[in-house]
Amino acid sequence: MKTNCFKAIFLLGLTLYFSANAIGQWTENTEKCRVLYPGKTDPFETWLQARSEKSLRSDLAQTVYQIPVVVHVIHWGNPIGEGYNITDEQIYSQIRILNEDFRRKPNSPGYNEHPDGADAGIEFVLAKSDPNGQATSGIVRVNSKNIESPGFGGTMIGLGAYYSFWDPYKYLNIWSFPGVQDFGLGEAWFPIADLPDLEDEVEFVIPGLDSIHGIAVKDIDGIAINALHFGEIDLDTEYNLGRTGTHEVGHFLGLYHLWGTEGFEANCDIDDYCTDTPNISSITTGCPVNKLACDRTPAMIENYMDYTNDDCQNLFTNEQVLRMRTVLENSPRRKSLFNSDGLKYPDEILKSPKPHSELFTANPNPFHDKIQLKIPTTAISKPLKLTYYDLSGTLLKEEYIPNATSNRILLTPPSSESKLFFLKIENGSGITQLVKLVRR
Repeated sequence: MKTNCFKAIFLLGLTLYFSANAIGQWTENTEKCRVLYPGKTDPFETWLQARSEKSLRSDLAQTVYQIPVVVHVIHWGNPIGEGYNITDEQIYSQIRILNEDFRRKPNSPGYNEHPDGADAGIEFVLAKSDPNGQATSGIVRVNSKNIESPGFGGTMIGLGAYYSFWDPYKYLNIWSFPGVQDFGLGEAWFPIADLPDLEDEVEFVIPGLDSIHGIAVKDIDGIAINALHFGEIDLDTEYNLGRTGTHEVGHFLGLYHLWGTEGFEANCDIDDYCTDTPNISSITTGCPVNKLACDRTPAMIENYMDYTNDDCQNLFTNEQVLRMRTVLENSPRRKSLFNSDGLKYPDEILKSPKPHSELFTANPNPFHDKIQLKIPTTAISKPLKLTYYDLSGTLLKEEYIPNATSNRILLTPPSSESKLFFLKIENGSGITQLVKLVRR
């Protein structure tokens, strides 16, 4: 649109929550997308502008980034391939579609010859190793009927994280959620920043909920897709080709809807902050080839960030790509993804360990009563937050050390019925690490 792509945007410094209601049942009085964002933007704009200009000086797709994906299939107890327990093949189709669309792959539905069209240089791979370093298919199936009701609702992501959730610093969580009509097509969390002068300005909101299994709402991340619109599926004639996933990952990497930032409101004065996406006065559904933008040029109905039919879409623009790559290269919970061990098989992880100096280590492990936590050099004299969780994700204990002055700290893990639990370590140098602990 007409404003600079990186001016007055709420990307990394703010967490925005998108909930796209059912497009097929849209009326002018239906709010299709809910955006929750407080806070100020000036410090963030300066920060992002410098990074976007650096990206502009290089080839946008010079580096191809791969993102490890875990798909959590939430279902109601049906066999695979029945009800909402979608097949592996349907999941594979969604991953293939993401790669075709984000790579502008020739001879695929994701290819276009539009003069503003661009290859994002971003690929998606089902995870090869799980958070415990074990081999995985990247697909987790959860029968929600076997788990106590969470007692809250309202979002697919919130409910999905209640049932199954992996470390968002290492995996893109994608939930396939039962196709309840009220949940619509999909949801996504916007990126988050760790700028010191924005930390106190940001709220992380799932209405009525502060934490899930002891995990703070702000630590939840990913996208959710209604199972009725996941990958290629023949249950719908409008949103049946996997573009819901493409659209939601666009949000995950910092893109607004094509009509701008004001939720479901659209007019010529509202912008998405990309100069190569013409402003539109209304949200677009169907595939209206004669629709005009506000400047009387053809509307970009083929853009993934509008609400046109799946078979109408095949386009990310150069500035949208620049925006997504800037987010991926700089946002804390995005830039860690393309270096994740989730991209490697377990034997590859063993062959290429991280430098010991960069890791927190716990010894002995297994342990009896106490462990000694070794602090990496980069984390000494920084605040340290230690959080223990059991296997279900329930919070067991929190500790806060204002200033880790020594390279070794003696810890007393909490009592737990389970002999296996996890320690999440966060510190002021930007290190976040999950350590598996085993009690003898």
